Amino acid sequence: MVLAATLLVLTVLVVPLLVIAMMRRFGLEEADTERTLLSPGAHTVSWLVPEGEDPALVRTRLAHEGFVSVLDRSGDQRLVVRCEPAEREQVRAVIAGTAHTTFDGHPLHPSGLRFADDPA
Repeated sequence: MVLAATLLVLTVLVVPLLVIAMMRRFGLEEADTERTLLSPGAHTVSWLVPEGEDPALVRTRLAHEGFVSVLDRSGDQRLVVRCEPAEREQVRAVIAGTAHTTFDGHPLHPSGLRFADDPA
């Protein structure tokens, strides 16, 4: 009986608290990354995500290639990627080579890939 009560307490109280603590840690790490990438001195490129596109696939592909990125939703949705000036074209190739889809999974064919600071 005592064992059952102990297991119940662990399941109902301790496990959710551990999950909450892990989620908080992840959120704090993401906030630190966002603060770093959006700071004025950071070496980044910014790509305006087309309306209706799910940027998760692009972010995943960039992460597999070793690039850190965050979504900036302070206006139009932009993907901000940390990269040195010499890596701009590599980032462009990764984004262009990724399958672009809408949030419901339909393929999307964006025209031209420009970074925010590219000349017009």
